[in-house]
Amino acid sequence: MTGEGPNLPSLNAWNRRIKRFLAILNRALELLQMEKDLPTAEIGLNRRLYFCLLQATRELYPREELAPALDCNDQPDPDDEARTTREDKRPDFQWVYIDRYEPDPLRCCRQFVVECKRLGSPPRSNWILNVNYVDHGVWRFVALEWGYAKGFPAAAMVGYWQSMAPADILREVNDTSRKRGLSPLSLGRRGWQVGGISRLDHKCERPFPVSPLLIYHLWADLRGTSIA
Repeated sequence: MTGEGPNLPSLNAWNRRIKRFLAILNRALELLQMEKDLPTAEIGLNRRLYFCLLQATRELYPREELAPALDCNDQPDPDDEARTTREDKRPDFQWVYIDRYEPDPLRCCRQFVVECKRLGSPPRSNWILNVNYVDHGVWRFVALEWGYAKGFPAAAMVGYWQSMAPADILREVNDTSRKRGLSPLSLGRRGWQVGGISRLDHKCERPFPVSPLLIYHLWADLRGTSIA
């Protein structure tokens, strides 16, 4: 998304890709909800979600040739003259594709980044899930040293909703967002989807040329599905 003005073919291709990736992500979370004895920890959940993403891709788009990458490092940015701290960071998932409409070959790689975090009651006094969702999740799209989705206008976050009422979770998440100087999340027009996937939208101002960032939040109700 560079140049003197909007590159409409490139923008249209990006928007089509985002729609597809979100559909795959939503369906994968539905498949995850159907599984038995899910792990509680984020690492185990991400691994299970990875296989659900592959299954959802085949189900929804049988001709799709792109697969999400799990725990792949942030990709280099052509505006950085040397390796930066952000290149050592690893978002949970990334889809990467070549934009054939981008004339600059150094800027033709597009990435759709997804970060995942647990939501619900704190498992211990020094590990507050709903605070972590912002401090160790949303903030990584804003902070210079993390720089998730640095050059792109949209990304996604998955919330593994494991306990608590959703309104209480949202209040705690938004309280933390305000303390960080971030705008609050807003619940989508379909409202809370108990037993399903709830969507929330969020725009974040950040210190990158591409700002604000639109973050699509998908919260999967996993209450009662996990084992210790």
